[in-house]
Amino acid sequence: MKIPTVLSIAGSDPSGGAGIQGDIKTIFAECCYGMAAITGLTAQNTKGVSAVMPVTADFLRKQIEEILRDIRPDAIKIGMIVTAAQVDIIANLIKRYSLENVIVDPVIAPTSGVEFASEEVMKSLIEKLFPLSTLVTPNLPEAKRIYEIIEYQKLQLKDDGQLQSQFKIQSQSQTQIHGKAVNLSASELACSIGRSCGCNVLIKGGHAEGCSATDYLWTASDENMIGCTAEFKGDRVETTSSHGTGCALSSSIAANMAKEHTLETAIDRGKEYVTAALKSDMHIGTGNGSIDHGALARQ
Repeated sequence: MKIPTVLSIAGSDPSGGAGIQGDIKTIFAECCYGMAAITGLTAQNTKGVSAVMPVTADFLRKQIEEILRDIRPDAIKIGMIVTAAQVDIIANLIKRYSLENVIVDPVIAPTSGVEFASEEVMKSLIEKLFPLSTLVTPNLPEAKRIYEIIEYQKLQLKDDGQLQSQFKIQSQSQTQIHGKAVNLSASELACSIGRSCGCNVLIKGGHAEGCSATDYLWTASDENMIGCTAEFKGDRVETTSSHGTGCALSSSIAANMAKEHTLETAIDRGKEYVTAALKSDMHIGTGNGSIDHGALARQ
């Protein structure tokens, strides 16, 4: 019997709802074999994250290399990255082993708690990891931050000498870029990020206003990055148990890619998985509880 294999490279969540623990539950529920390389330890519960401790880049490399020498993953999900050195390690291993079906969920900060990824880490992700990925899955606030970083880097490259010598111009430019990001739609953000980084982009709709939760996928339709956008519609689920939603979606997509589904089908199935997990409204803890990772499997 051959079972599809999925490697999660992410942080640890001792409360079990998100991170490595949530990913493994999702991968198992999707009938795949899950593996894990831990990027960092967190101290957290359903009320928030109080502390993060990074794993050294060298030890992260050893974790991933030992897996790759023995078990080749059919897909990879990448979640919380804590240092730029970790990004370098992961990107180099993806290229060295020609790894496929790489899903990157760029976690900047949890809903409640300390920041995971600094601006240095985000710049490294954008420059080195996004172009190697099959799909990047930011939520709306993360997409806006990514857009701002990309646009400001473009501006620095264009007018480097002038910007570095005039702080006032720097501040004005940042304000203008931020203002533009605020007004862009999810589909426009997906298109801009995808064209800049050369990757498929799924903007998750959970943070959008209104009663719908529509996700927007931008894919490059040709080598000139003309691209097209697809909508994955869904209704907003009112629940007090949504911890781990983003991790579950990206892990489910990775698992379905490992099962050789197309990207669009994998996203459809991932959205179905997360919707069922939210609707179960499983009450764990006294804060924002975990989604029910086994809900769809029990239907």
